[in-house]
Amino acid sequence: MASDATTPAADGLGNQAILSKIDKLRELNVGSIIPLPQLIVVGDQSSGKSSVLEGLTGFSFPRAAGLCTRYATQITCRREDHESVSVTIIPRPQADEALKKKLRGFHRAATKLDNAALAKIFEDANKAMGIRMGTADTSATGGAFSEDILKIEICGPSQSHLTVIDVPGIFRNATPGKYYQEQGKEALLTFLCSKGLTTDDDVLLVRNMVKSYMANTRTVILAVMPCNVDIATQEIIKLAEAADPGGTRTMGVLTKPDLATEKATRGAVLDLLLGKQSNLSLGYCAVKNRGADDNESTMAQRLQSEVAFFSAPEWSSVVDRCGITSLQKRLRELLMQISKREFPNVKAEIERKLKACESDLSAMGLSRADESSQRLFLGKVASRFQMIAQSAVSGQYIGDPLFKTLPSLKLATRMMELNENFANDFWKQGHKFSIDFNGEDDSEQIYVSKTSNELYGNVDLTEYIEIENIIETEDYVCSKPSNRPLMEHVKEVYAMNRGPEIGTFGGTILGMVFEEQSEKWDALVLSHTSKAVVLVHDFITQLLAKLCPDEQVWEQLWQLLLVDRLRSAYQRAMDHARFLLAVERSGRPTTFNHYFNSTLQKKRADRLAKGLDKIQTVASNSDPTEALWYRIDSVKNHFVAKDNTEQICEDIVDTLASYYKVARKRFVDTICQQAINHYLLDGEGSPLKILGPDLVMSLSAKQLDLIAGEDAASRRHREVLSRERDSLRAAKKVLRE
Repeated sequence: MASDATTPAADGLGNQAILSKIDKLRELNVGSIIPLPQLIVVGDQSSGKSSVLEGLTGFSFPRAAGLCTRYATQITCRREDHESVSVTIIPRPQADEALKKKLRGFHRAATKLDNAALAKIFEDANKAMGIRMGTADTSATGGAFSEDILKIEICGPSQSHLTVIDVPGIFRNATPGKYYQEQGKEALLTFLCSKGLTTDDDVLLVRNMVKSYMANTRTVILAVMPCNVDIATQEIIKLAEAADPGGTRTMGVLTKPDLATEKATRGAVLDLLLGKQSNLSLGYCAVKNRGADDNESTMAQRLQSEVAFFSAPEWSSVVDRCGITSLQKRLRELLMQISKREFPNVKAEIERKLKACESDLSAMGLSRADESSQRLFLGKVASRFQMIAQSAVSGQYIGDPLFKTLPSLKLATRMMELNENFANDFWKQGHKFSIDFNGEDDSEQIYVSKTSNELYGNVDLTEYIEIENIIETEDYVCSKPSNRPLMEHVKEVYAMNRGPEIGTFGGTILGMVFEEQSEKWDALVLSHTSKAVVLVHDFITQLLAKLCPDEQVWEQLWQLLLVDRLRSAYQRAMDHARFLLAVERSGRPTTFNHYFNSTLQKKRADRLAKGLDKIQTVASNSDPTEALWYRIDSVKNHFVAKDNTEQICEDIVDTLASYYKVARKRFVDTICQQAINHYLLDGEGSPLKILGPDLVMSLSAKQLDLIAGEDAASRRHREVLSRERDSLRAAKKVLRE
């Protein structure tokens, strides 16, 4: 290839460095992870693609049939002091390590290569890639096409930096070798085998390969088409339009202009070169191919023939778009332009992809191929679970970033909200009959929650099927206390259950009226404990999902190890709540709290005070509005006439009211402290302490493999991530050079 003195900027040292780095990124298979700036040459079979590439690179491709059209070929021209040609293979990204090592070991180099030597190199490359060249080829292990890339580096003092990628030509029909074999046409079959048999799968593979290269948004598409066909019907143009709807990165290359003998055909070609009837921003160029039977002419002779052809008057208006030299110049400028523009984006995308890849691998943990690695993996999960659970229960949310990204893990806050609502319901309407405390409870204030309703809203008791038979799934809405006077109810109970006592009442009477007064407690407590169970279960479920992103590990860990143990822990909490209800409501009313007696005495004093208005008062010596004075003997002789039943029932009401107040406060604290805090949060049998290092250490080798062993899909995913990580790390090193 002759040097082009008109484009010195494209060959500057800075530009050369950018292009060289992009080439190295491509060698590392970074192009399969992120789009890289590149030029690709696409076209139908027999469209003149090889001749265009030969003109662009100065590299004479071997003429042997089927040797250089079976895979993508990356051709890099580089300016060096000495001439050399180097041929290597870039393995496909999904190749295993053994195949990668084999393919990377392929290397052929020389100063100059003739056609026979080149044909031998391509044949060796085909064998290395396992390409099937025909039915007689028993050594091949693959298909007729490969996703490996053949890399050709051409260096010399006359070269300018240019990298183009040639992909196999589009074809529509598979070689009908099977049909002819069945017909016994051995001579024709032998001919077809020498060409290389192809199947319908090969047709699809090539089409998908071409489409994947064209879909790269940083790719300039060189769509090669012969002049002697209707351009509008060319499939390669349709594929280019699908990949590049705006036509901003597609250039048409028209070949074989000497075969466009009809005036109308040449007119259509000239219109395209002039930009008429074309939606391609990069336009069209025309080049003249070497003749089909021309195997002898040199590159210089080809250029001379091309210059002579396009010197005809009819091409004068488009001479700047004719010839291989003009195409070379345009492509170097395009490649440099897109490379300089996209290079910062490529660097940033490599950084983002590497971080994401390392994050995914970190989430998967170390490889879990044996018992030791499996136990280590689960041990780390259990330790992290315990650390976060302890922080969640104690409210130390600053210790782990998970609390910021997933605020619903703030278990202490959510549980405090739940307990406050429970205490409020008990205080406001947990009693069956209204009790008049005559204002002595004015000092009691309702809890006012400051938490967010959006974050800590209603608890869905039906969310988790696995615990539905343990908890109460119907949300209990506590009704307001009855407006019926408590005295009337107590009189009825006393009338039906009075004993032989005179002036007093038996202990069973108080127990009976207390049990009725507290009949809402069962539903309130069981509903509250159920909600607390759901909060804990929700916390465990969400946290495990974060710590075990591998769905297979999560499923096995949950089903084989945790769910039954969790159900038992929840059952213990519910059973204890029922036990506390039975003790408090069904047992003999008992308290040693002095507050009970103080309240009772106050209530009796209040009843006495209500009758003082019937006693004659003595005016004060000073202002009579300031106070009322009673004679001591008048107070001593004061009494209210009541029958025995009324007096006893008043005593029952006063005693019940005083005891209920003490019992309510005691019971709310007991439920929250024991059934919730101990059984669900802090106790040794808490569900939050089930998944711990001790449990992991107790697992057998079989259990470990069932839970933490990697399945085939996980191993493949890890291998893909590891390959991408290694490629991206190597890419970062290239970018730093």
